[in-house]
Amino acid sequence: MFAKALIGLGMSLALLSGSAAGQESALDLPPKGATYPTTEWAKAPYPAEVGPLVQSLIDDAMSRELEDVMGESREIVVIHKGRLVAEAYRQGYTADTRLVSWSMAKSITQALVGRAVSERLIADIDQPMLGLWEVEDPHASITWRQWMTMTDGLEYFEVGEADIAKNDVVQMMFGSGRFDVVDYALNLPQIYESGTHWNYSTAAYHMISKALVGPVAERHGSAGDSRDVMRDWLDATLFTPLGMDAQPEFDASGTFLGGSLVYASARDFARFGYLYLRDGVWSGERLLPEGWVDFATTAHEGADTNVYGAGWWITPPEGETPTHSQSAKSAPYDAFHAGGNEGQTIWVVPSKDLVIVRLGLMSNAPENWAALYEWNQEVARAFPDVAQP
Repeated sequence: MFAKALIGLGMSLALLSGSAAGQESALDLPPKGATYPTTEWAKAPYPAEVGPLVQSLIDDAMSRELEDVMGESREIVVIHKGRLVAEAYRQGYTADTRLVSWSMAKSITQALVGRAVSERLIADIDQPMLGLWEVEDPHASITWRQWMTMTDGLEYFEVGEADIAKNDVVQMMFGSGRFDVVDYALNLPQIYESGTHWNYSTAAYHMISKALVGPVAERHGSAGDSRDVMRDWLDATLFTPLGMDAQPEFDASGTFLGGSLVYASARDFARFGYLYLRDGVWSGERLLPEGWVDFATTAHEGADTNVYGAGWWITPPEGETPTHSQSAKSAPYDAFHAGGNEGQTIWVVPSKDLVIVRLGLMSNAPENWAALYEWNQEVARAFPDVAQP
């Protein structure tokens, strides 16, 4: 990852790896004359030297069945240098078919916080995320940054918990918490000092989406319920600027399920990945604060992880052992991705000027995830490195 200052409007600078505030790597900046899909993706053929290999990898993925390693792929889209160079659809699916994001929604919610920072709805992500607890409640001291980096310290069990009676995401989404996911999560005890221990948490992102309602409604003067407030703001601030035809989902209480449920096509998920590939800039307009993408794709300083930033999975540097199995283990090491249950990925590779989206269905067995990660990296390695501007 390109470690830089974690910058937001009004937030204090946190320097990483000795980098100076304001320094930017050439690959972190949108290329001059970058192409954007203002209406539809422009199409282009494969670069001549990569075509056969990439096409064979796509053909292989599309030929696999549910019982095979990596399961079945339903939609694949490859964007290179801002142009659609490949796409494939399983029978019954088309370029317009919207499929579920599952946890790729966390990356979208992280972008929403960035939009709130840009609009000055949030002054400082190192301030407590208020609005869900009484001020004297210890939970009320946990910051926006700590919720986004999943270092909130709550006693919460999700990844790796096979017993559905003890798995918090199952109980929150489909059990006792299904009508009000935030109410389920509000009273989970805190067992680690916030900012020190990484623990994968869908609950964190549901609570982030709930906490956004207050400042959004206050600024935009909405008299509607939380569902209307968030749907309108999400469309206006993110989906419409990107040209995404996406459908967010809400629980019965009106909370946007920002940790798990957005429906969109592979082409539209690629638009979202492309926003991050272009450092938060879209067609000449900065949608995300300067430095926001680096914050999303850099491990939180002080936390015990090298596989997660803020809302995005990252690839550990070459030679480092991943701290969690949900990680790519090969080059290119600047790759980062949004990942979702049963094999959904938006794979972003700045050094290749590349976005790869794969939507499908597979079990969450470790061998399936390992194969999917390596497939994405194989596709990425087939492309040449881009010349730095």
